[in-house]
Amino acid sequence: MLNQRSTYIKNLPMTPFKSFLIFALLCPLMHFAQVEVKWDKQLPTDILWQEVTALGNLIVSSREGLIGVDTETGDISWSSRAHGNLNRNSYEELPNSPFFTVTVDNTFYLIDQFTGNEVFNSASVGLQEIANYFLLYNSDAILVAGTDRDGEPLMVSVKMSDGSLSWSMNEKFGRIIAANELGNKELLIVTLFHNYKLNAGTGDIIWKEVNSKEATQIDKMGAFGALLKTAAENMVKDTDIELRFYKPEDRDVFYLASQQERQSAMTTSSGNNSVSYTNHYNAYNIKDGSLVWEEGLKTNGALGQVAFLDQGLLVLPDNGNRTKINLFDYQTQEGLWGKKGRGIGIKGGVYDYLDSGDGILLVSRTSNNDFLNFLDPIAGNITFEKPVKVDGTVVGIVPLANSILYITTNSMNILDQHTGTLKWKKSIQTSPSLTAEHNGAIYAFDYKSGLIKVVDKSTEQIRDLSQTELKFEGKESPRQLEIMEDGIFIHSDQNVAKFNFDGTLSFQEYYAAPREPGWKRALLYAESVRAAYIGAVSYYVSGAMAAAEDEVRREDALAGEIVGQMGNAYGQLGDAASSYAGAAFNRASARLKATKTGRDFMFIMSKKEKNIVLLKVSKMTGKIDGEINLGKDREPIYAVDDITGQVYYRSGSTALTSYQVR
Repeated sequence: MLNQRSTYIKNLPMTPFKSFLIFALLCPLMHFAQVEVKWDKQLPTDILWQEVTALGNLIVSSREGLIGVDTETGDISWSSRAHGNLNRNSYEELPNSPFFTVTVDNTFYLIDQFTGNEVFNSASVGLQEIANYFLLYNSDAILVAGTDRDGEPLMVSVKMSDGSLSWSMNEKFGRIIAANELGNKELLIVTLFHNYKLNAGTGDIIWKEVNSKEATQIDKMGAFGALLKTAAENMVKDTDIELRFYKPEDRDVFYLASQQERQSAMTTSSGNNSVSYTNHYNAYNIKDGSLVWEEGLKTNGALGQVAFLDQGLLVLPDNGNRTKINLFDYQTQEGLWGKKGRGIGIKGGVYDYLDSGDGILLVSRTSNNDFLNFLDPIAGNITFEKPVKVDGTVVGIVPLANSILYITTNSMNILDQHTGTLKWKKSIQTSPSLTAEHNGAIYAFDYKSGLIKVVDKSTEQIRDLSQTELKFEGKESPRQLEIMEDGIFIHSDQNVAKFNFDGTLSFQEYYAAPREPGWKRALLYAESVRAAYIGAVSYYVSGAMAAAEDEVRREDALAGEIVGQMGNAYGQLGDAASSYAGAAFNRASARLKATKTGRDFMFIMSKKEKNIVLLKVSKMTGKIDGEINLGKDREPIYAVDDITGQVYYRSGSTALTSYQVR
């Protein structure tokens, strides 16, 4: 058949049509160059699964043990035969740390992902069950609380640097809510009923104080009070407690905020009981743990935002349509705003805020809409005549010279905080991942029109860059926009397009997706880790992170949790004393730097004949520059590092191949 076609084409005069026909007929037969193999190694045993950590380390699970593989050479850098044949569910990477955990046969292991060294083993320190653990980098310690083999409470502190036991104690802490390093080798432990200050090096209790008057009363009940405590501990054993810790930098006081739920006998229109909340605040002296206030501060609504102003404690609760915000005196608890100090009413519950210098922008929501308000903290009043309704949940705020640009999960606009009006009558319908800043302008893809819009940050003017609506094949919508040297690159999972800076379309291509389940998770996670690093220095971190996290969670809840907790948290490790923290910080910094240089290609998963292929697609041309054939497996075992451009593929039962995409 091919010969017949070739003969027919040969007899045609050479015309543009003939040239196109030749290309069209031969295109399905073209084989794109295989991406460069960086290394190809045989491991000593069968490969079960593999993961690239957020810090770029390659962890391989095999029949005979866990293996750390040198990503540059493919050589085995460490191995742990104690964890052979490990189920993927027993492994978990710890966000914002250089560690991963392994849980097998009721034993909890903490392992350094760089060396494979075991830094903690719950069985070796006598722990049968673990309730909490905390990584205390400045104290070079891992603090673990649980019960021993006899069911008695046990807390241990293990040196992070060498895994040796520093101290242990049998104090009945109960449910531990938080552990915080205070400096001067001191720890603050917050539990359900008591607060403790400990010497981090010895475990000696510096002070122990009840954290509420209710806890004091229970303590006075003796044995019956102990039973009540036990009952309360059991009730909340597997419950996430809404309790927050605050420590203003310039004050020797810390605050605990908690939330209590009340169910009313009244029912809602859906037939459910009506639920309301109160939030409670207590202040404590760090020196001795004593209560600053005789009675705790109580306001209506769920826990919202808190700000520590010079004039007092600003409480911004979330109480739906009945929210009242207020400023409270640090010493007396007296409400300073509103009639008789009862606060200022605001539409919706507050879920975010921004101090713009001349006031505070409040972001609130009702059950149906989100709103913006502007607070004058000196005068104690709302400056807008009525709140500004916005489309979507606010995830990013950018202060401009005379106004504030905000972006939500659905839209973008500019707010004049002096008048309470929006700059544009029609918001740009977009999302954080479809916007980018470049040379004093913000570029955004508008879902509604299908056009790219340009916002001049200095003039606050908006204009259309592209002139024709962008439509992607395969029922996909654009999900990422990136500024390149020669234009604006925009893509979905299977579609790519690029616009020149004059608004003309440079190219648009579509690569069909395979139908097999399971092929996408590793690639999506790798892309989102890259997005998390980029988001850490973006002008609206939370928006970039939220977009990445939500997408990964749909494929893998655990991976989504890791991406969701990354943000710029590795930055805080740079100030920590632990060598482990330093290693993590240095690696994270290098990877962060690598994302700033940009990249002229992207990975796209597609199908070629009966094989799944990972394509290297050029952002400069939209064409395929190379491919990695992942075979016919319905769920190929591969991992991607989208920061270094390496792909790790199990090419045989014991064979591991690394491809370097440049």
